[in-house]
Amino acid sequence: MSGPAEAEIPLAGPVGPRAAFISLRTRNYRLFAIGQFFSSTGLWVQRIAQDWLVLTLTGSATAVGITTALQFLPSVLFGLLGGLLADRYSKRRLLLITQTAAALMSALLAVLTLTGVVHAWHVFVIAFALGTAAALEIPTRHSFVNELVPPAQLRNAISLNAAIFQLGALIGPAISGYLVTAVGPGYSFAINAAAYLAPMVALLRMRGTPCATRSGRRSPSGPAASSSTAFATSPTGPRSCGSRC
Repeated sequence: MSGPAEAEIPLAGPVGPRAAFISLRTRNYRLFAIGQFFSSTGLWVQRIAQDWLVLTLTGSATAVGITTALQFLPSVLFGLLGGLLADRYSKRRLLLITQTAAALMSALLAVLTLTGVVHAWHVFVIAFALGTAAALEIPTRHSFVNELVPPAQLRNAISLNAAIFQLGALIGPAISGYLVTAVGPGYSFAINAAAYLAPMVALLRMRGTPCATRSGRRSPSGPAASSSTAFATSPTGPRSCGSRC
């Protein structure tokens, strides 16, 4: 017979229409989801405009394919590194760094395009840089969700993440198509750069310790603890997960 200590933590929460958004009741995840909606939408706004810009500059479908390959190649090269960094360092700090870098790259491409000095090789280099930031950001972002919600809401949070990405993929291209037609692709890049402010602000407004500690995992100790617990402390000392969730 299993004792209380061996009882499993429930992985499924309540059922019903209201349960579809139950993870949004958790403050930190709600901030995260709002930020990801703007980030995902901005990402698709840029992708459409980026391909159109390359096609306009070169008239070559091959160049468009090269741009896409350069943006996704870093995921193959550096994806494992992104997971390793996410395990070793503060996920919130890594997300802030990668999204700041991506925002700067998008802003640079916007300036180059709006001033009329952009060349295809500029787009190639920036596409690779954005892909590198994404290769480090994606595994960190996915694992970060586990620290934002209690175990019973984890499945719901993962499902909402997928829905948010698909919603961005629906809205972003429509916005980009309108902007490219009306004012040119440069403003699409500017909008993507601005969209990164939403997840950055959301990350900065989060508070408390990771909800993942509710699952019974041991907190890190030793030299690595200082970086991995940076998110878990406050000026007044460690906070409980309940005060933050």
